[in-house]
Amino acid sequence: MIKRYNQRSISEIMNDVLGVVRDYYDSEYVYYVEMDDYEILTIYEWCRDDRQWMRDKIKLADQDQLPKWLKEEITDTTADDYSVFQDLGEGVTAVLAAIGVHRGGCELSLMKALLPQISQTIVLQKNQKQQEYLSYHDDLTGLLNRNSFVGYLSEVIEDNLKSLGALSVDINGLKNFNKEFGRAYGDEVVIRVGEVLEEFFKGSLVFRLTGDEYLVINENSSYEDFMKCVHESHDYLENISQGLTTMGYSWEKISIDVGNVVANAESMMREEKQKYYKNLTRKRHQPIIKKDLLEDIEHGSFIVCLIPKLDVLTNQVIGSETVIRYHHKDLGIVDPGKYITLLEETKLSSYLDLYVFEQVCKTLRKWEQEGRSLIPIAVNFAGTTLRQENIVKKMIGLIEKYHVSCEYLEIEVTESGNDMNQEMLSETCNKMRRANIRVILDHFGARNSSFKILSIMEFDGLKLDASLMLDIVRSHRSQTVAKAVIDICRSLGSSICADGVETQDQLNVLEELGCDYAQGTLFNKPITIETFEKRYLSDTGF
Repeated sequence: MIKRYNQRSISEIMNDVLGVVRDYYDSEYVYYVEMDDYEILTIYEWCRDDRQWMRDKIKLADQDQLPKWLKEEITDTTADDYSVFQDLGEGVTAVLAAIGVHRGGCELSLMKALLPQISQTIVLQKNQKQQEYLSYHDDLTGLLNRNSFVGYLSEVIEDNLKSLGALSVDINGLKNFNKEFGRAYGDEVVIRVGEVLEEFFKGSLVFRLTGDEYLVINENSSYEDFMKCVHESHDYLENISQGLTTMGYSWEKISIDVGNVVANAESMMREEKQKYYKNLTRKRHQPIIKKDLLEDIEHGSFIVCLIPKLDVLTNQVIGSETVIRYHHKDLGIVDPGKYITLLEETKLSSYLDLYVFEQVCKTLRKWEQEGRSLIPIAVNFAGTTLRQENIVKKMIGLIEKYHVSCEYLEIEVTESGNDMNQEMLSETCNKMRRANIRVILDHFGARNSSFKILSIMEFDGLKLDASLMLDIVRSHRSQTVAKAVIDICRSLGSSICADGVETQDQLNVLEELGCDYAQGTLFNKPITIETFEKRYLSDTGF
């Protein structure tokens, strides 16, 4: 826990006070006890070095086994034990006792004077401790509050952290809970969400920042362990009530900046919140959308098409990329752009992405059985798909189902437009690469992409964004930038492909710059798998 105070504890104070009593009476033990008719509520003990501690034994003793000095005052100064009592009210009695007195005949004035002072000090200390607690804890949930978070930011030593994960959680429609069911019910929701976060993030710091907003700080956990807690807590809260909370998260292990990690998590949460209310406003219902999607998949409404990828030097087709077309019963084949956006907003993209991935596995298996030459096929995965728990495990399941070689499977991921930060994207892609699935960094050079990711993320290939092709023939600056990226990829042992190639002049420039592969309308538009087979593949190869 974060250390905020250097004040002496009540135990330290009591040890000094009881030590004074011991020295005055030269006793073997000194006790301060608060008790009622049924049990000992509080007990402090001072004992000589050559004596055993008896505090726990006394506290656990039955009423009839309690020592005499606890049952009645002993004011006879010739006795071995002294004890004085004070009524604290509400059936509670305070006892100050010196046991095993060696300096007999001493007056009890010291004990009688100290007893009310001790009782008052303990009350003041308890009140102060309660105020202290409430200053740094939420009074409803008992979680750490915003003051604690500010304290954490000022005290954390970022260089000592191996990794840092942050989870931002917001209750959806808390005002409606309070309005419809009453504040007591709303408070129960607030408490329960906090309990769930503490349960799944044991050992982490859980803060309640505002009425409906929480923050979890998870130090020194692997990305996989952190995301496991995120997914499990989300699923648990969804089981309580669908759409109960909105979550955003972030994780870093390189050049950790706590403020940035938290800000990224909160930014993602706000974006997810906007999607939630947008869907709510448009009366979209995720189960219905999911049902429609699965029916469309089952009925073959989504058609997987391929875009050829060519070797710049030989002009041979050396690979392809999948795109989706939607077959509407009335309009025929259309671009499903809006529908795909809807799937991303409702977090259902993984169903379509895995469907396409399965179709690719089927296709590669079919080509192998037909004796065709195999070429890699790339599948684009949405950010919501990459964030899904066990996504790599599901991919491996499909690979094993169709007995295909991973060397012909490529997953294209993009930094721009992805609410995963660079390190989170890198960790997910590393899991794919460990399963021997090739990873292609797509849309490099597009808005929001940066050179930093080249030093963080390991990848098998990189694809230059189509926007870089627009001026590459006329602009020396564009050629210089493209050449720099090509040289970096070559040094990193990665292939590089240019997207959006529309003219022969662009292709010629790319050849001069040393680019490996190219794709675009210069070669072909997206075509069905059957057409692709007839045009580019044969029984004997190319």
